[in-house]
Amino acid sequence: AESAKAAAEKFGDRKAKAIASIKVADALSLAGKASEAMAQAMEAVELCEELSFEVGRGAGLALVARICAAYGGGEDDAELAADSAQDALRLFRKMGVKRGEAVALWSTAQVEVAFGKPQEAVKCAKEAMLTFRELGEGFGEALACMALADAYQCAGQPRRAVQALDRAASIQAALGNRKREAACLHTRASMELQGGDHDAAIATLARARKISQDLHDHRGEAAVLVTEQEAQLAAGSFAVAVRAAKDVVTLHHRAGDRKAEGQALLRVAELLLQNNEVARAGKVAEVAVGILAETQDREATVAAMEMLGAVKHAQVTLDIRQAIDANADFMHVPTRLIVDPGLSKRLQDAHKEAVKKGFI
Repeated sequence: AESAKAAAEKFGDRKAKAIASIKVADALSLAGKASEAMAQAMEAVELCEELSFEVGRGAGLALVARICAAYGGGEDDAELAADSAQDALRLFRKMGVKRGEAVALWSTAQVEVAFGKPQEAVKCAKEAMLTFRELGEGFGEALACMALADAYQCAGQPRRAVQALDRAASIQAALGNRKREAACLHTRASMELQGGDHDAAIATLARARKISQDLHDHRGEAAVLVTEQEAQLAAGSFAVAVRAAKDVVTLHHRAGDRKAEGQALLRVAELLLQNNEVARAGKVAEVAVGILAETQDREATVAAMEMLGAVKHAQVTLDIRQAIDANADFMHVPTRLIVDPGLSKRLQDAHKEAVKKGFI
């Protein structure tokens, strides 16, 4: 997208530059770079206004709405998102551009979900879904189904949300977009997990993982396994959760992603520590520190050092407890150890006050 924009600037094609700017903004938004994405989108909208390029302006406004929905949170963001989405919808309806209308409706649904209006979101998502279906655009219909699922989830209707995601996954499978099919299943599992249906979530995650394995998509499989850890822990299967965490380490190791491998090792150490397996957690944390130090990523290395410090603290606590237990027959130990700075002085003051008032 950036190459296309550069080429358009070189040849002085301002309309092509506007289109490329929208694509750059969309890519930046997906990459999590909200401020850069918004700057590109607004630049595109302004350029389209200058050129009276209404289709481009509508596409830019719809994108501005989606960026606000994804990353905004304040009243100004909500107002900009709503205004941009409605302006885009009016433009496309005025011009009779059905695909643009469907995109604007899909964008509006995301805005309504983001700012707590699920009923309006359901209405817009359904309309977008039907419009995309009329146009024979399966990919757009699948995106609208996912927006519909978010709207139902926001409205407290998890069963309908799952049905919408099933529809999205089926469409992606029919189109041959297996990676996106796995993503739909992963989202469905997350919703099932939020609803407390751990068994259903685990079964859905198994389907998503199988697709990622078939595609040799190690990142997709690792993401599924991270969610599986949560599902297994919620279901009380600690050993299976640890195994899933170890599988993530193996995946990143085979792919040569050292940073991701180190971070996955930290997760294993965290789980072991939660289970009071302090010695094993310490060994894993030390390996993670070594790997992350190699990456020269300061933030990740600091996180690893903090985990190692937590493990060492847990080991000291364990040593103290074991020493107390070993000498329990020879010493009196309070049921609960108290560390309370200033306690002695307060007791002395209380004693003096009681003597002064004649209670003692």
